[in-house]
Amino acid sequence: NVPANEFTAMTLAALAGINIPDIELVELSNLDNLPQINLPDEKQAFAIKRFDRDNGTRIHMEDFAQVLMKYPHEKYNSASYEQIGRILYKFSGDGLVDAQQFARRLLVNILLANGDAHLKNWSLLYSDQVTPRLSPAYDIVTTSVYIENETQYALNLAKTKDWYGVSYAHFQSWAGRSDIPWRAIKPHLDDTMEKARDLWPKAIGNLPMNEGHKRKLKKHWSKLESDFRIL
Repeated sequence: NVPANEFTAMTLAALAGINIPDIELVELSNLDNLPQINLPDEKQAFAIKRFDRDNGTRIHMEDFAQVLMKYPHEKYNSASYEQIGRILYKFSGDGLVDAQQFARRLLVNILLANGDAHLKNWSLLYSDQVTPRLSPAYDIVTTSVYIENETQYALNLAKTKDWYGVSYAHFQSWAGRSDIPWRAIKPHLDDTMEKARDLWPKAIGNLPMNEGHKRKLKKHWSKLESDFRIL
């Protein structure tokens, strides 16, 4: 059920103001030249439009493991979200806008119980081949439905990884440690929460995530700290 999970999570993320590429679920039977991998019981694939191509021309892209010169096996434990925020704010072609979007995505990953937002799942895109910008979001999945008792996100945020303990105070600390003005971040977190609370409870009913996973996600929403609780 991973394709339906990812489609649901990415759709909810978009409703909360996250910049995502075009996505769809496609029937596996309609796809040719698939690799010889075992996909038990899967009838659909999650399709995402490539954003590192423009009419066949390659657009340079670097994930944050590359940016920070980390090996792939170091993607979980060798950096923090403060480091990513600081780099975006200082070096992006529009540092404040990208830092605001990054903060929004951090919150959405917590709301969606995605414990896999590691260094390789954040990237810079060089659309003009020179200027770095935060790429569209990708690989947002509700991982907690597959990992028993998962309660943490991938990297430290204000010295914690605990979904159920994080609050606005942690994001304010993150902003301070990232040298980003908090007054420019908080309205985007407020807007994210307003959209999630207003839209997600109804929208999830019409999305393809299986019912057991929906129940687990709703339970997660009810356990979050009061700043970020949805149900």
